[in-house]
Amino acid sequence: MNIDFPITLSKEMVASYDLSGYLVTPGVLSPEEIERYGVAVDSEVGVRTQKDRRSVAEKSLYEQSFIQCMRLWETSEEVRPLSCHAGLAGIAAQLMRVDGVRIWQDQALYKEPGGRETTPHQDQTFWPIGDTPLVSAWIPFEDVTLQNGAMAYVPGSHKAGRLKVVDITHSTDPYEILSDSALKGRKPEYVEVQAGSVIWHHGLTVHQAASNQSEKVRRVFTVVYISSEAKRVKSWPAFPLDREHIEVGGQIRGNGMPVLWPPQDQLPDAPEIVGEPTGPQFRTKAD
Repeated sequence: MNIDFPITLSKEMVASYDLSGYLVTPGVLSPEEIERYGVAVDSEVGVRTQKDRRSVAEKSLYEQSFIQCMRLWETSEEVRPLSCHAGLAGIAAQLMRVDGVRIWQDQALYKEPGGRETTPHQDQTFWPIGDTPLVSAWIPFEDVTLQNGAMAYVPGSHKAGRLKVVDITHSTDPYEILSDSALKGRKPEYVEVQAGSVIWHHGLTVHQAASNQSEKVRRVFTVVYISSEAKRVKSWPAFPLDREHIEVGGQIRGNGMPVLWPPQDQLPDAPEIVGEPTGPQFRTKAD
């Protein structure tokens, strides 16, 4: 059965994504949607961080990069329509060239005034899912410039494959991935975007974000999509897979990673087990 995409990408846009490993899609969300979803995410971030009174300087290097709250759709009914937005999931399906898409995770990445740059890295190397198709949507709630924390991508870096994992938590000295010979000297390109636009990047595209030199929080929400055919290929801890007790070789499944494309008749129900409110989530609370 063929299902029309709510938002259809041109062949040229898909080709640009294939070449560069990232793509800007202007005007995906209306001003009304940006306002409504921004308020919803602000509220959930506020609930999760209400007891944290530390200044940026008092935080770890990783925390200085951004306030990170993951899987907001699981705890906020107001955020859920954004995380499970059929138009966004349809774009993800087109970029990954797959028939079925699941959500891997969502997260708020709020870069505070004075927040440091985000260390260059690849996303997909963090997770035991091999080279399965994966794409991230980067959704700003206000215009993003170089001054307040714009993203930067190394064009074509996804074609280099999986490089050495970068410890963006800075618990060890992170690998200087921009010096990797596989990138052939290519440098990150900064991308300034307006609210309502979405930046998409491949799971293996090397990317980073500038520091926030403005006086306001840079408010961004991301959704990571994965092929519904993906399987677990490694045993090392990964919260969404451990929560569903998925063994190596097992196909991803479960209420925590629901199918978003093809679109479902109703929004998914939240899973019973949720992770920690902020920061990286590697294990379930039951562990």
